[in-house]
Amino acid sequence: MYEEDMHTCQEIYSIYAMMATNGRYLRMPLRSEGAPDEKVIDQFLFTLKEVPSLFDHENTSLPTMAFIGYAGVYRTTFAMVLGTLVLAHKKGFPEEAYQSLQAIDDDHPDLQKGEFAVVLKLCRMIPDGFQLKQEVDVLINKCDKMGNIRKQITEYKDQLDSIKEDYIILGHSAKDYFLKRAVKHLERYCYLIMLNYYLHQQFSKMFSQPFSVWMQHHPELYRLLGEVDKSELTASPKLITNETRFLVADDYLGLDVLSSQREVKVSNFRRVPGLPVYGMSQPSTEGMAKLIQLMESRKHNHSSVHSFNLRAELIIECDNCTYTPRELSHLGENIILPGIDRVTLEKVEKEMKEELLKAEKQLQVYQDVTEPRQSLQFENVCTVQEVAAEQMKQNGNFHYHRLPVPDLKAGLMENVIDDILGIIKDLDDIYTDEDGPALVFNCQSGKGRTTNAMAIAGLIIWHKKGFPVGVKLGEQERISVPHAEYTKGEFSVVMQLVRRLPWGTQVKREVDLMLDKCSETMTPMHHHLREVIFSTYNKIKVAKTDADAESLRQMSLDYLERYIYLILFNCYMHLERCHNWEKNFTTWMKDTGRKIGAYEILDNLHFHDLDSDEKYPVSTIRDRWSRKPLRHYFRGAMM
Repeated sequence: MYEEDMHTCQEIYSIYAMMATNGRYLRMPLRSEGAPDEKVIDQFLFTLKEVPSLFDHENTSLPTMAFIGYAGVYRTTFAMVLGTLVLAHKKGFPEEAYQSLQAIDDDHPDLQKGEFAVVLKLCRMIPDGFQLKQEVDVLINKCDKMGNIRKQITEYKDQLDSIKEDYIILGHSAKDYFLKRAVKHLERYCYLIMLNYYLHQQFSKMFSQPFSVWMQHHPELYRLLGEVDKSELTASPKLITNETRFLVADDYLGLDVLSSQREVKVSNFRRVPGLPVYGMSQPSTEGMAKLIQLMESRKHNHSSVHSFNLRAELIIECDNCTYTPRELSHLGENIILPGIDRVTLEKVEKEMKEELLKAEKQLQVYQDVTEPRQSLQFENVCTVQEVAAEQMKQNGNFHYHRLPVPDLKAGLMENVIDDILGIIKDLDDIYTDEDGPALVFNCQSGKGRTTNAMAIAGLIIWHKKGFPVGVKLGEQERISVPHAEYTKGEFSVVMQLVRRLPWGTQVKREVDLMLDKCSETMTPMHHHLREVIFSTYNKIKVAKTDADAESLRQMSLDYLERYIYLILFNCYMHLERCHNWEKNFTTWMKDTGRKIGAYEILDNLHFHDLDSDEKYPVSTIRDRWSRKPLRHYFRGAMM
């Protein structure tokens, strides 16, 4: 072979494109796993904009599209459906797409028709969702010579369900092998429905708004892509009684770094100085009762107590100790339940309680993951909802709220922020009582999720009752340490946002003072929500493996997103104050936040001001929000 006979694909097709006046060549790198990147779709649609006849109503001719893949099966079929979808918006969909929609039986969904839980949620989330799905289904059927995307999901699901004893395929668990493939096609199926939603809005406008920008303005779709695999929601509680999974105690030796167990029987209990805002780890029945007693005592004298449980993982209380189920191979990590809501979470916890009571035998539990497990026979088993309900029954001034926030995620979702604001802003005793209502937040350790929520609650109180001394720009303390600007949160992406906000520097200053206040009483925990961004990033330099470095990078980006959201929330509080925050934060982010490019910034997070060689790419919203949780083995069933 001669050197002149060696060509890249680009070179080969460029020659033919030059010879054919109407020919175009585009390299579309589709992911082998899941749906493609939005930028790839942008490139594809931008290429089609060069075909004038596609948007000429009087010209009925259609361009020919040829898609080439490695084997011409999975990714090629997806691209064919995508191309057909675009052409259907030019010439119209087949007649079958306009047939009457059939009713959905939520209790017995027809999976052969693609009625998976995440698909149904998507269809109910977007306008005319089921019609959009039907249009996509018809085109999928037209392009199924080498494989039907919708049927491939059910085929892999059937193979998954048929496995009685797990075995190894290509070095991996057979269950995980088939699950990943089913989830891959399910994600692509959802993506096609989203693309159809976009085309209905943008085809007549010649894609004036790129798909990537359109997705930024529909952040709820990114959240949904992170919920495609809902199999964990169907995991049986019998996994605990048959010792496949084990209960691990929430409280353990070394958790209570603030030494609060003696006073309130709860670890890491603290208060934001000058505010009725508290944080703590998961309380037991005894801890909850002691907490309420303390809040109403002469020392604190609060008129009411509002407890906010931020945990999205399963919790059960057994003999005055709270536990969560975990895998033996990952005893230190919570099992993530993607997209779970409060009602479903409490329903699953109730089923777990009933199974434990029915077992009537000793259970293997871990009081500390560093110690051997113990065999315990529990006399009293209850859910945290039942614990709170009993306390509310005994004390009319106690109120309990469960607001599930997934562990290890970027931060509090907009709807959770709305829930916190909706509860606090309507509390009359904020004004009528000098000490006001006690706002008590907890997650498992009382650290990440709790501190984030405490900062939000503190900002709400300040906006309702006035800001303290020290909040003005000239009143902040000077910091003279190496890289002080990063310790103060002055990262380039943060300052880019600040410059776009009305009174941006003042808005950031108020958030910084609140984080400083939150940190004053939790110094031993070493978790200052702003400073932890830089300290976590610095650990990348000494990471032992590439995997550790990537994990630390993702963690620092998650902290950065939390900080940015706090600044955005504080700006929202200022701008909507005159309307008593009638417009919620979710709607404000879509309306006003979109105008200032909030999601554009969130879609391009980076530390390039620290990483001079720009070794790492920018972190997109999809990277963070759709990040697949670490799988602890497949235990449920595809929904």
